[in-house]
Amino acid sequence: MDGALHRAIAESYRADYDLMMSSGLYDALIKERLLVPHDEAEVPTPEGYAFAIKPRIVADIAYSYEWCFSQLKDAALLTLAVQAIALRHGMTLKDASAFNVGWHEGRPILIDTLSLAALKKDAPWQAYGQFCMHFLAPLCLMAYRDLRLQKLLQSHLDGIPLDLASTLLPVRTWFSLGALLHVHLHGRARRRYGSSRRKVEARLSFDAHCGLIEGLRLFVSGLRTPVTFTEWGDYYGDTNYTEAQLQQKKDVISEWLRTARPSCVCDLGANDGTFSRIAAEFAEKVIAIDIDPIAVEKNYLYCKRHRLNAIVPVVQDLTQPSPRLGWQLEERSSLFERFKPEMGLALALVHHLAIGNNTPWAKIFAMLASIAPSWIVEFPDKTDSQVQRLLTNREDIFSRYTIVDFEQSLAERFAIRAVCKLQGTQRTLYFLTRR
Repeated sequence: MDGALHRAIAESYRADYDLMMSSGLYDALIKERLLVPHDEAEVPTPEGYAFAIKPRIVADIAYSYEWCFSQLKDAALLTLAVQAIALRHGMTLKDASAFNVGWHEGRPILIDTLSLAALKKDAPWQAYGQFCMHFLAPLCLMAYRDLRLQKLLQSHLDGIPLDLASTLLPVRTWFSLGALLHVHLHGRARRRYGSSRRKVEARLSFDAHCGLIEGLRLFVSGLRTPVTFTEWGDYYGDTNYTEAQLQQKKDVISEWLRTARPSCVCDLGANDGTFSRIAAEFAEKVIAIDIDPIAVEKNYLYCKRHRLNAIVPVVQDLTQPSPRLGWQLEERSSLFERFKPEMGLALALVHHLAIGNNTPWAKIFAMLASIAPSWIVEFPDKTDSQVQRLLTNREDIFSRYTIVDFEQSLAERFAIRAVCKLQGTQRTLYFLTRR
């Protein structure tokens, strides 16, 4: 339909939609920037549908298994804020999936307008279990056990089962009222009654419902990123550059970005976002990707604090990137199906792929060429201290890790537009365009 995104409204949902618009809920959520705004569109709709809406903005879609701790926490708080406001307008979230949250201007935003429905008298929150599995369970696992357990969301698209989360959480969480009620005991109840044929009648007064949402909000707000040391979480605090060398690198990259003027940049191995922020001075959007959850956490919090809305931080292992998932592999698209960058940065990256993961140069440049048409790539010589760090506890079998082999391999996919040897270092920058 005219090349734009539309969503058809089924006749069965019309009463809920009308209530959302007439009750003041829609206006309240838009005012607080919690919901994607839309217009009603005059376009043909299939049989059984009343009309269609057209979102005014399209949020960036990074899935929950690609978020850092604070992104997941902020998305959870958004969901609770929407539910709290909905209750005041006689409505409720009928589902609370993390997939209903996108990112716009650096903030989480609800993208599923049709997840709001009329509130029935004394009805419990229908989406409570889903909220706990999509948000609370992974947040508790990350806060109390290990940040990497967030990746369980990739293999559990319907949310992490609460009995599994309960098993993985440390004993001390049984003494946390929030974890006890919403994960441990909730998990036991779901396991006990989940397969029962007997209908469980539950009632929840309006005041109790509001109290539940506020209690969840207070518990989520109190969860903190664990104090964790990761291998690359402080890369630029432990760099082998002098200030002058780092400034030269920034200046060269800025000049090449100014020349290219891409609208969208992906920064692979972005770490804390130092160079993503430089890219954001020239591009409308920067996808800042790193494997280290602490580095991505630092980047997200910095962007949030300084309102750097163009940067979308993503936790991602390039050797195991997010694949297509779901029914017939069509429900969740792969990372680079969702983001189409015009330019990429691969700084302090290729030695990790070539040595850390033993990936041939040809495979590395094939990957880069499939992602974006132009790149700024940094090559550190084998004598560089960070490369030597990778070789500390392994045999050096990397005879092809030379600048000659590097340039020969890249020439199969790319043309070199510019080269800069960073003064006083064993590193060289390349500005490449795809052949």
